[in-house]
Amino acid sequence: MKRLGIIALILMQVKCLFALDYPMQTKTLANGLKIIVCEKKSTTMAQIQVWYRVGSKDEWDGIRGMAHLFEHMMFRGSKNFTGENKPFKVIDKLGGEINAYTTFDRTVYHEELPGENMKRAIEMEADRMENLILDQNVLNTEREVVGEELRLGENSWYQRFEADRYKYLYPDKHPYKIDVIGNLEEITAFTTQQCQEFYDKYYSPNNAFVVITGNVNADEMFSYCEQYFGGIKKQLPFNAKKSAPDLLHHNIAVEDMSVDFPVQIYSYIIPSPEFGHPDYYAFNFLSELLFSNSNSLIKKRIVNHNMAYSISGQQSPDRLYPSYTVFDVVMQAGIGNAKVKKEIAKEINEIITDGIDEVDLKNYLSDLESKDVYTAYSNTEICGLIGMAEYYYQDYNKYNASMDAYRKLSQDDLKRVAKSYFDPTGIKVINTKPKEVE
Repeated sequence: MKRLGIIALILMQVKCLFALDYPMQTKTLANGLKIIVCEKKSTTMAQIQVWYRVGSKDEWDGIRGMAHLFEHMMFRGSKNFTGENKPFKVIDKLGGEINAYTTFDRTVYHEELPGENMKRAIEMEADRMENLILDQNVLNTEREVVGEELRLGENSWYQRFEADRYKYLYPDKHPYKIDVIGNLEEITAFTTQQCQEFYDKYYSPNNAFVVITGNVNADEMFSYCEQYFGGIKKQLPFNAKKSAPDLLHHNIAVEDMSVDFPVQIYSYIIPSPEFGHPDYYAFNFLSELLFSNSNSLIKKRIVNHNMAYSISGQQSPDRLYPSYTVFDVVMQAGIGNAKVKKEIAKEINEIITDGIDEVDLKNYLSDLESKDVYTAYSNTEICGLIGMAEYYYQDYNKYNASMDAYRKLSQDDLKRVAKSYFDPTGIKVINTKPKEVE
């Protein structure tokens, strides 16, 4: 019996869907900040995550890269956390770790530390929500850091290739038109006034929520959050979702590219429906099953038979707007690679005609379920599950909604979506060859 089949049987005996078996409570402050606390007493540690509903989608021409720059600037100090009392140093002294990340849609700051020290972390997060220091020295330092990130990326042939390709993908006016890291020429020209405007526009209690998980008491956490976040008065107007250009019928501006590395790449550029679209879950399922899963059907058909080196890239399931999912089939450069596209087309056409083999379908569902079961015991994973549910469903209790939706997919759903988005007669493929064989 296959290993995944065994996992499936175990899961069926335990429960159909993964459940967070820890007490969860929530409170919303008068200024709009929602606090979600999951009491997980099985560890001495706790984690706080502050989710801001801002990402590169919220930028405009002239400040491309500002959301990512702010991820850096938020660590440079605030009114009551500066000098030797900066965030990194405070959390380190408390025996914890601190970090953040930025996407197209959101920016998340997080600290893991002993639960008994959570009050100090809450105080720090509140201070930098309200009192961030935005002077020229901070701006100069962080612009250079981000600029160095961009320059380091230029030292990797694959990152250069991805950056060169990205600018051809999205039409004007699309929220994801510019990659998250932004444009170096704009970043180096940012002013402190622009930074202050961005901070005032997006960093407020009613544009954020807080998730705390671990060895904490919910009532204490609510009290601390009221004490430190409750007095923050700044409020943002409702930020309505923007309209986005249609990608399903958008023509990408390039069909052929070159790369300074001895490989050939077929880049499959696939329009991806946004969260909330009727095809969202079926698309995600097919995308993973065909391309990005470690046991994907196309990997087994192409890579395992030595027709290609690898399939690189993965989809971003957390997308508020229609986007492109990009998969790179990396091969030895040379004639005859057209057979790779033919084999990929055969695999997709089989799904369009016959659906997915029931064994593959059940095994993949088991794989998804096992990932939930075996990863969602750390504070980080639990905060992430709760945060994603709150961000995309506006309901932290729906952390299981995605798995539930995948389980309900039918063969007809998958065949229809395969035809709509993956049809080999219409799928967009960029052919990239090494410069020396052009």
